[in-house]
Amino acid sequence: MISEIVRSRANIDNGAKSKYSNMFHGLLLLAAIAAIPKMLNLIPLSALAAMLIFTGSRLAHPREFMHVYHVGKEQLLIFVCTIVGVLATDLLIGILIGIAVKFVIHTINGVPLKSFFKPYLNVEQEGDNTYRVRAHGSAVFSNWIPFRRQLVEIGLEQKNNLIIDLSDTKLVDSSVMEKLHEMQRDFEQEGLTLTVAGLEMHRQLSEHEFSTRKRSLIALRRLTIIADASLQDRLINDFVRLGASGYTLIPCLGAGRRLLSSGAAPNSAQVRIEVVVTRQVADSLLAYLRQDILKDHHVTACVETVDVVNPEQF
Repeated sequence: MISEIVRSRANIDNGAKSKYSNMFHGLLLLAAIAAIPKMLNLIPLSALAAMLIFTGSRLAHPREFMHVYHVGKEQLLIFVCTIVGVLATDLLIGILIGIAVKFVIHTINGVPLKSFFKPYLNVEQEGDNTYRVRAHGSAVFSNWIPFRRQLVEIGLEQKNNLIIDLSDTKLVDSSVMEKLHEMQRDFEQEGLTLTVAGLEMHRQLSEHEFSTRKRSLIALRRLTIIADASLQDRLINDFVRLGASGYTLIPCLGAGRRLLSSGAAPNSAQVRIEVVVTRQVADSLLAYLRQDILKDHHVTACVETVDVVNPEQF
């Protein structure tokens, strides 16, 4: 009775800030049933139904759909399947349908079957009162309870700072991301720190801070420029100024269609410059070439999308 979701929503709508509101709500309900059952039976069922419909409708407000969509498209699919399942069957079957859909999505995203219900954690001491917890396989809603139990035992109970290393996980779902964020607040209240690390190789399935993270190669842009050798220093300096963190430079000989058609020497001194950057930096570099270089010089530029192993190296 304490965890009933419509009651929780009613408490939140009336300013509740903690789970104690649900506990006191349950105690008051128990007292009313014990002390005034006859008066409760005088309340028209239609009035109770209207209250439930009003409060329950808040749970399916369009804003809720938009919020779930921002967390991730897969979360919206689970949300809709659960609602349809509840309306078509009953509450428990509908919830089971939603859970089954989530399992299917996680399986498609590469979660190993053996790690659905059991977290694989290695604990290493990093220093005084600091431990690194390395997770393997996956960190998902179905193995969160034993996952959390170990974090609480090592961190909050033994008063240690924790570094949660997720670099070896194939998938970290939105439920775990949100729960880890909540645990960070719990650690702060105890004067401890919980740091989440190792997500550099994971791709977010949405822009939301609690979106599901899937381990994969990261897409960046490779910009290749062929220009006259006299532009070498200018191009390199400006590329670095605009955000390129490194470059590859190859002196070369060659000629383009313009030089060949003009009868010039076919092997003029050229320079080939390659940079691997984010899309935003690539757009800035191309805009710079159009505005500052191409109006006075002939430059060949090629942009490709490449998958990189470690984006932090660029």
